[in-house]
Amino acid sequence: MTPSSFNPLESTANRPAASWSRSTVGALEGAAFTIPVSLACVTLVFGRIGPDMLAHGVLATLLGLVLVHLAGSFNSRPVLYSARFFESTTIAAMLDQAIALMGAWDLADTPGTRLALLCVIGAGAGIVFGALYLVRADRFTRFIPAPVFAGFSTSISLLLLLSQARGLASLLARDSTPAVIALIALAAMAVTFAVRRWRPRWPASALGLAAGLLIGLGWVATGHNTPMVAGTAAQASLPVFLADFRALVAPPVQGWLIARSVVIDSLILGAMMFINTNLAAQAATLEDRRTGRRGNLFTAGAVTLSAILGSAPVSGTMQSTVTAMRQVALGPRVLALSAAIFIVVYASGVLGWVPLAAVCGALLCEAWFMADRPFLALLVQWARRRPMAVNAREDLSLVAAVTATAVLFNMVVAVFAGLLLGLVLFAARNARRPVRNVWSGVQMSSNCARSRADLRVLADHGAGIRIVELEGDLFFGTAEGLERMLHSGCRGAECIVLDWSRVHHVDTSIAIAVARFERDVRLQSVMLLHAGADVQAGNVRGELLRHCPSARLEPDLDHALEQAENEMIRRYAAGGGTETTSVQEALTLFRGLDAREIAQLEDAMKQRFLPRGTVIFSADDTADELMLLQQGSAEILVRSPEGRDIRLASLRRGATLGEIGFLDGARRSATAVAREDSMVAVLSREAFESLSAREPALIQRLLSNIAVDMAARLRHTNRLAIARTAQR
Repeated sequence: MTPSSFNPLESTANRPAASWSRSTVGALEGAAFTIPVSLACVTLVFGRIGPDMLAHGVLATLLGLVLVHLAGSFNSRPVLYSARFFESTTIAAMLDQAIALMGAWDLADTPGTRLALLCVIGAGAGIVFGALYLVRADRFTRFIPAPVFAGFSTSISLLLLLSQARGLASLLARDSTPAVIALIALAAMAVTFAVRRWRPRWPASALGLAAGLLIGLGWVATGHNTPMVAGTAAQASLPVFLADFRALVAPPVQGWLIARSVVIDSLILGAMMFINTNLAAQAATLEDRRTGRRGNLFTAGAVTLSAILGSAPVSGTMQSTVTAMRQVALGPRVLALSAAIFIVVYASGVLGWVPLAAVCGALLCEAWFMADRPFLALLVQWARRRPMAVNAREDLSLVAAVTATAVLFNMVVAVFAGLLLGLVLFAARNARRPVRNVWSGVQMSSNCARSRADLRVLADHGAGIRIVELEGDLFFGTAEGLERMLHSGCRGAECIVLDWSRVHHVDTSIAIAVARFERDVRLQSVMLLHAGADVQAGNVRGELLRHCPSARLEPDLDHALEQAENEMIRRYAAGGGTETTSVQEALTLFRGLDAREIAQLEDAMKQRFLPRGTVIFSADDTADELMLLQQGSAEILVRSPEGRDIRLASLRRGATLGEIGFLDGARRSATAVAREDSMVAVLSREAFESLSAREPALIQRLLSNIAVDMAARLRHTNRLAIARTAQR
């Protein structure tokens, strides 16, 4: 969300229930923020038209706020609206640019033509505002990087500082009593700053203007005058009646050049109004958890009509909305009362007594608070040559670039520059390192329980397995670097596993690069496995199969590692790693037993054939059997809280099943399932106890072999952990 220049507000969770009195208080709270800020925005915008136009701008803007609040009462997610510095500074820059181009357009530079451009650009922005809601563009606002908003906020702060400093200097130069002008500005600035700093719940701008108003009235009471914002209601008319629209199309004016400029400006301004209104609605939703439509055709029509009348740009405001919500839940009643307050304030004529110097002072204070604080902190850190993280340096560069573009050129150029630089920043961050880690089979292994002989093979030849962990959304900017990293990281490998479990999306360039890499390694008789291609809800699996139909896809990294290990065992184990079928050849479980003891143990164990998919035992079953897997394979599964089966381990020939529960007498903690047609030898507890009574020495050696086998697996796990830690 857009960085806010306001201090954090209190939660609205405990606000009172709605009533006419509470609704009135809430509307007054919101208006206390809306009116001063809108008044300052009118000064910004209509200062470009001419000093005599301020009264007309005040009338149009307050009337526009009345229309928009009445229309907004029909939204199921209502917010309060205001003229905002963000849009007002932008349209002021647009007017400055248009004024500079009037000579090239063959257009006479008069207040009437300036008003006409203001009304046309604002009306176009209102149409864009409504169109964006119709296409539900609010879903895409989250893709705008936060540093871009920080740059906008800081640039507006600088533009306010420069423009109001010039305005105040002009007042001091042309007035006969500059000391009074300075006193009014300083009083407004001091009060605004103090309230912002120590009483963030109070309407700072309103109180600052009130301080300036009191000093101005005191000065007027002594028989002197000071420049005011506007006259009384009777002295003003709507700007639309003063605008010279015919001048925009009358020959020899370059109409198509004007139209192109108006369309571009309308698109930019409309998008800004839409984004700020959407962010205000999001802030309100976070406060009261109400969702619903944030804009409709009534609101868009009211925004467009207010712009046609000559109002400063109007959009949803976060500060006024949240302030009013501290008193009452927003609804049609609050918005209607807000509209009534605007009418009363204007009709009373009090705005005609606000000194221009007070507005300048309040805006200078606003400029200080609108500057993005994290950016300023990074700037100080950079100036002191302190160490900075890579992301911090990038954010600082982006904010500085947007700010400089807005100050040196205008806000229009800054918008395009900010969005473009944001996309470049995203691309650069994601293109930096598509490979997270490269492991070897000595540092990482599957959860498959193996014999000590197989573990020795993997310890000797596990370096031939490479596991490449990929991450991020991989796109064309990372394709070349990814292919280079794969070739360098997998040099000398015999089996390669690409782990896609951290990747959401790939584009065609990445898929083609991976397919090219797969063809290269296959020519060298290297096995390549793809793990977890469909773990994320993305397009990885589909793109891999489209460009490499013969790719070997495994559901997760553990399955892929097991297949890679099986390949290494097949290549390097004595006898080619073929599975044994007799009990005594299965595992070192029978090491140290003589022929008579082996025969007795075989007689005590019953063989059982398990078709693929058979549940060997289930979690919470009584652990009354010890099993030896003679042929085939099995999986150990646990059920997650979401009801999904998670594989803890894989068991192959020679592995024992259920030995821990069999020894300690506890119930089964997991479920075992035959992954393929399998044969197991089963030692029941009854047979175990009978054999223990007859042959205690045999049972002692059997238990010792089980302990040695478990210790070997644990030692192998420790070796993997040490190897991975050393690489980090």
